[in-house]
Amino acid sequence: MIQPGNRKRAGAAAKSPASRWLLATLAVVLVVAAGVYALVSRGGGSNEAAAPPPPPTIPGESTPPASCAPTDKLVPPCGAWWGMHVPVSSDAELVSGVEGIEKQIGRKLDVTISYHDMSDSEAGRFFRDGEVALSSDRITFLGWESSIWSDNLDIPWREIAAGYYDQAITDQATRVKEYGKPVLVGFDGEKDRDETGQDPKDYIAAYKRIVDGFRREGATNAVWVWGVTGYYPFRDRWKAYYPGDEYVDWISYDPYNFASCRNASWQNFEETVRPTYDWFQENGFAGKPMMLAEYGTESDKGDSSARADWYRDIPNVAKTMPNLKAFIQWNNVDGDSCDFRLTGSGVMEAFAEAGRDPYFKQPGAAQGDAAQATG
Repeated sequence: MIQPGNRKRAGAAAKSPASRWLLATLAVVLVVAAGVYALVSRGGGSNEAAAPPPPPTIPGESTPPASCAPTDKLVPPCGAWWGMHVPVSSDAELVSGVEGIEKQIGRKLDVTISYHDMSDSEAGRFFRDGEVALSSDRITFLGWESSIWSDNLDIPWREIAAGYYDQAITDQATRVKEYGKPVLVGFDGEKDRDETGQDPKDYIAAYKRIVDGFRREGATNAVWVWGVTGYYPFRDRWKAYYPGDEYVDWISYDPYNFASCRNASWQNFEETVRPTYDWFQENGFAGKPMMLAEYGTESDKGDSSARADWYRDIPNVAKTMPNLKAFIQWNNVDGDSCDFRLTGSGVMEAFAEAGRDPYFKQPGAAQGDAAQATG
C-alpha cells in the first residue's frame, strides 16, 4: 500500500503552507439544521429501481431505530451521506463552485468540507460568507488546523493543551453556538503522519481542551470527528492518538488509489477502502460511525475505463460496510501532482450514477433535479 500524498491547504484567497491535515485548496462549508435535511433528489437514473434501502442501522446500537431520520449527531440510519471537497480559490467562488458540480452530477451534495487555521483572520474564523450562503441544505464539515497559514507556522499541540489558544477556542465555540445548527468539526486529521516528533499524548490533550472549551461555552451542536490517514501500515499508531469515546462522535479516514502517480498496483474501490474499515471494526471502534473524509483514485494508464469503474463500484461496496455513513470525494490535485479529479472518459457520469443509488438518498430530501434547482 502506498503512503498518503502531500495535500496542501489554501486560505480564502491564496494558497497556504502545508499543515498536518494535508488536504488541499479551500472547499465549501455548509451547515444543516437539526432534523431538517432538504437535500435534492438523486435523479431518475437506473439505480432508482434497485432493491429497497437496507434496514436502519446505527453503529453501537443493538436495536434498529424505528426511523431513517438522521440522529442529532448527523448519523443517517439508512445508507450514507454523499459529499465532495470542491476546490475553489476564494470565498467568492464557494457558491458557484458547489452549484456547478451539482449541476454536473444532477443532485445536491449532502456534505462538503472546508478548512480553517487558528488565526483570527478570515482564514481562521468560522463561518465565511460563502459557507453561510450554502448552509441551508448541506451539512458542514469544518476542519480546524493547528497552524497559522499566513505565517507558515505550525502550532505545537502542547501549547494548545497548555491554554495558550483558549481565546481562539472560546471565540470559535461562540460562533458555532450562535450559528445553532449541527456542524461536523475535526481537529488536525491525519495526525498519524506527523513528522515533527510530537507526542501523541499532547495531541490528545489539545483535542480534549478544544472539545471541553466548546462544551463549556454551550456549543453542543458541534459534532466531533476524529480522523487518521487510513494508510494501513500506520495502523499501529492510531490508538495512541485516540482521545476516548466520550470525545469522538465520528471516525474518519482518507483512502486513495494512487496507482500510476506512485507506480503502484491498481486497487479497485473495495481494495482501497476495506482494510482500514475492517481494522477499526475489529479493534474496538465498531460503535462509532465512520466516514471517508477524503477519497479518490488516479487514472490507470493501461485501462481508460478503470477510473469510471472504480466510482461505479461504490454503492455495492458501501452496502457491505454499513458503519461507513459518509463518503466525501476529494476532487482535486495533491501537492505531489496526483490527480484525483473526476476527469476522464465516463468518470463524472459514473460518479453521478453512484450518487443516484438509493443508498445515498436520505429521507426528507427535497424532490427535483439539481440542475433545475441551482440553475
